[in-house]
Amino acid sequence: MNPRLGLILLFEGDTRKVNATIENVTAFTAVSAAFKNCDNDVTSTYIDTSPTYVGNLLISDLIGGKAAIVPGTYRYFMSGTYGGKIRTWYWDVLVLPKDLSLLAVMDIPIEDYDPLVEQVTIHEGDKFAKEVVIPGLEFSAATGEFRMFAENLTATYCASSPAVNVDRITTHNIGGLATIPAGDYGYFLTGTYNNSEAKSTWMFKIKVLPKQGVL
Repeated sequence: MNPRLGLILLFEGDTRKVNATIENVTAFTAVSAAFKNCDNDVTSTYIDTSPTYVGNLLISDLIGGKAAIVPGTYRYFMSGTYGGKIRTWYWDVLVLPKDLSLLAVMDIPIEDYDPLVEQVTIHEGDKFAKEVVIPGLEFSAATGEFRMFAENLTATYCASSPAVNVDRITTHNIGGLATIPAGDYGYFLTGTYNNSEAKSTWMFKIKVLPKQGVL
């Protein structure tokens, strides 16, 4: 029985509750969990809920529900008691930074989901909004951040606010407040699920070109 249950992909500030049905188990009688970064137990730092179960279904804590998880690699372990046995399963957890310069040198796995929506090219003075559609999900709220490296420039260049409509999330009006200088930027759009069991982030890579003649 493979103890690995999958990958949880998060950005800093995201949260997630996961579950898994365990084969060859009729019903659990108790469960426990631990969230670890290497050998360090960081459960109490980032989690303030408790795991649970229904029959042979393991249901995790709200991972990241207490505090924003620092970017890095983690593992979330769940141990279940059944039939006089205790067995442990785990999810690998990768927390990404909202920093395009760091993401550019990372090999981002898409086992969980692909966070890159689109690479957008515009010119100085342009403005636009984009929409993300995630079929099968329903969102209750959204936030967005426009960044150059780690610097949050949302208040400088973005007008309006992100909006949700069932399974659709719309970005700020990017470039709506001021002309964005030429350069490379990232826009990070975070949606809160209406069941409060997750906040997930999608990103746009944005290249702003200067308005100049041929040299």
